[in-house]
Amino acid sequence: MKTLWLILILSFTVSLAETFTLDATLLNFDEILQVLMEHSRIFETTPPSTGTVGSLRYLEYNNHVLANVENLYILDNNKLPDPGVPLETLKLFGVDYVQSDGTIRMITCRVNSIEEIGRTIVVNYEGERNFDIEQTEDSMKIVAKDWLVFRGKPAAPGDVLFEKGEAVVEKTAESDGQFRVLLKFKQATGYVVKPLGERIDPFEKDTVFLVGYGDGRVIVRSFSKDLNGLDLPAYSNSLKIAKKIADEMGYRIEICPIYDIPVGVTGVVVLLRDEKDMSKLLDVIERLMKE
Repeated sequence: MKTLWLILILSFTVSLAETFTLDATLLNFDEILQVLMEHSRIFETTPPSTGTVGSLRYLEYNNHVLANVENLYILDNNKLPDPGVPLETLKLFGVDYVQSDGTIRMITCRVNSIEEIGRTIVVNYEGERNFDIEQTEDSMKIVAKDWLVFRGKPAAPGDVLFEKGEAVVEKTAESDGQFRVLLKFKQATGYVVKPLGERIDPFEKDTVFLVGYGDGRVIVRSFSKDLNGLDLPAYSNSLKIAKKIADEMGYRIEICPIYDIPVGVTGVVVLLRDEKDMSKLLDVIERLMKE
């Protein structure tokens, strides 16, 4: 039986995409430790600390302590009734898994949020990127390609996490824990909404809205005298738009030198108070740009 467990553990270590089969609902100390080591590697957290006191072994992970000597198991100073650790204890250590038909699969991806900021879709996640983009004739979808946790709940392979109609993928970008999708809409809107920090083309013809989070401000770039008055139309239009957004959102206006929006480009920076203001802002922008 010990040989069988060793084979299963090694298989699990080589490929987390594979399921590992358990004959019982109890895990031994070595199995728990192996799972937690892999979990910490995937999610880039501090590995479990281990030690021994005489013949007693212990590990600590996610603020919980498991100790074992022979068939005795102690979890957070509480003696477990059986000679092993119940499978559901993995969740206490922060390990998500799915169980079906006698197999157990560790979930190696957590998608914490998907934000739509104008033409940019921002996916914030932890662990492996177990989702992908699917482009159809009518829409763009973000689809789970393996089991993952989406906003605290399990999502199965093939589940649609996000869908945007009448849009095609222009490009994607990825950094630590964040995946961005830049969309191109089939119908021209005359404006672009981007996350604060993204580069703006100095020859951008559409009105630009850079959106971030802060204290409820609409920022307008100061008027530039370097172009002999050529910046005046962009500055005037930007100020007019900023006043309308500020009135609708209950925000304040600030005019200051900023380099996020190039000289000669019409646009503003909006610092939202919280995520709930995002949908309201997008509605306001859509109405303003139709006027």
